[in-house]
Amino acid sequence: MKYKLEDLIDLDKFQELMKEFYNITKIPHGLLNAEGTILSGIGWQDVCTKFHRVDIKSALMCKESDLAVSNMALEGERFVLYKCKNGLMEAAVPIIVEENYMGMLCLGQFLFEEPDLKFFRKQAEMFGYDQDSYMETVSQIPIFTREKVEATMAYFSNLADMLSSMGLNRLRQKETENLLIKANEKLEERVIERTRKLAIANKKLQIDIRRRKIIGRKLKISEEKYRKLVEIMPDAIVVHDKGTIILANHAFSKLVGIERHEDVIGRNIFNFIHPEDRSLALECARYVNVGRTLPLTEQRLISIGGKSIDIEATGTLFPYEGKTAILAVGRDISERKKIKKMQSKIEEERRILNEAREYEKLKTEFFANLSHEFRTPLNLIYSTIQLFEKDLTGRVTRSERSYINKYLKVFKQNTHRLLRLCNNLLDITKIDSGYFELEIKNINIVNVIEDITMSVARYVQRNNIKVIFDTEVEEFIVAVDVNAVERIMLNLLSNAVKFTELGGEIVVEVSTTDKAICISIKDTGIGIPEDKVAMIFDRFRQVNKSIRRNHEGSGIGLSLVKLLMDLHDGDIEVKSKYGMGSEFILKFPIRHVEDDVNIDELAKSLEVIRNNIEVVDIEFSDIYGFNEIG
Repeated sequence: MKYKLEDLIDLDKFQELMKEFYNITKIPHGLLNAEGTILSGIGWQDVCTKFHRVDIKSALMCKESDLAVSNMALEGERFVLYKCKNGLMEAAVPIIVEENYMGMLCLGQFLFEEPDLKFFRKQAEMFGYDQDSYMETVSQIPIFTREKVEATMAYFSNLADMLSSMGLNRLRQKETENLLIKANEKLEERVIERTRKLAIANKKLQIDIRRRKIIGRKLKISEEKYRKLVEIMPDAIVVHDKGTIILANHAFSKLVGIERHEDVIGRNIFNFIHPEDRSLALECARYVNVGRTLPLTEQRLISIGGKSIDIEATGTLFPYEGKTAILAVGRDISERKKIKKMQSKIEEERRILNEAREYEKLKTEFFANLSHEFRTPLNLIYSTIQLFEKDLTGRVTRSERSYINKYLKVFKQNTHRLLRLCNNLLDITKIDSGYFELEIKNINIVNVIEDITMSVARYVQRNNIKVIFDTEVEEFIVAVDVNAVERIMLNLLSNAVKFTELGGEIVVEVSTTDKAICISIKDTGIGIPEDKVAMIFDRFRQVNKSIRRNHEGSGIGLSLVKLLMDLHDGDIEVKSKYGMGSEFILKFPIRHVEDDVNIDELAKSLEVIRNNIEVVDIEFSDIYGFNEIG
């Protein structure tokens, strides 16, 4: 329809009518045409007129809300309710003339309930409003009941129907007037035709001259605008005619390593294309020259210094200074490609890590199953050896018993070695799987360490190795797992015995700090090479197999010690000089647990450590020839 709403309605009379309606109801209204232009308005709130529709950003949100309301109105509803993006309610009734949408009659702005002050304060902060003034206008927003709004919109619907009818009558009247005007114009045209033709002929030259001047000025202004726009663009822009650069911005010259972009003018664009991509660039130029726009294409530039730059480029035909040139726009994507390559590498590493985790899981399950499978026949073998020893006493002579005992000791020692390996593997797999739990109790750790040390001292004294225990405190209560402490100490003492020559010395000392109870196990053995100290706690690793003489090992004992210390939130430190001995320092954090068991009663459990020679036998079982002495 060629007419607008304002052509079909007497806006002055309508304004007076709505002004009277507003004075009676205090309900604000607005009349908008199909383009969203406000033709009439009464009672608009200061929050909109002084803030929302004044600020550029919030005004844009108002425009979006107006468009949304008009789109909703076109869906055929008698009227619509809508909450604008600035937090206010609006209602609208479409005005339809001959099935053409001409505009809408709005009710707004209002609220159905008390304003959300937190939301509007956030609005003030977002758009930089004076918060006090803005919140004052928010407090003035009228609050209507839904019933009142719906009743008003019913009235507005009838009013919209009336406006549609009035507009239809006015439309028909205008069409009749237009027909009369056209008929009259035809008569007048016949009278003035020759006069008009003469006037056109006389003025044609002047019009052409004036038009040329206007076009010239516009071209000059347009060219200057283009030049400024091109210069400030962050992407590289270059205009070339048959390969010769006629315009380039600073971003392009910087990309190819030329300080002043004016120095790029006159050069051949293909000299800045990577040699391997020049055939692609020529193909792209031919594509653009037939009038098509080049889609984004990855190419490589080459800088003055020979550096290769990955870009993403597009191009199109472009009129410049009377020529039809090619406008090319490129963006540096070197960092993006690096990131993409890095992401691919990360994905590959993640895949490898997941495979390693799955392999580690399978390995852990394998060792757990293997350890269980070993323990069953070992228990049977060990039980058989014990029964055989018991039954041997009354069946053979003393000389025969000595001969058989020699081989029974070998059986028992190797059985102990296998049991030690199974126990260590089981404990490590439990820790790895998260099923190993400490039984933390408050104990006198000085007594525990002394009892373990003395049991070993009595055990190794026949090997002419001296074991010394010393402490700076006679009693110190701390929360630990006594069985784990026993495993740790026996493992470290076993290592000390392995690598200490006959006549050597092992010293165990207990001391305290503000935060920890410290236990030192120091020997005069062969020590650890400096470059091997960092690896001694690695699983299945041994310092140097060539330095073993009368002992064997699986390489998991110290790894288990480290894991048990970690479960205690403790630390283990190693000091060693090759050829002079080693010192292991255990540090248990000072802490206590709520425990109803009396400390004195725990002394009974310490007797198990003191008298459990079998435990020592198992831990010392990988020292060949040790148990045969004496």
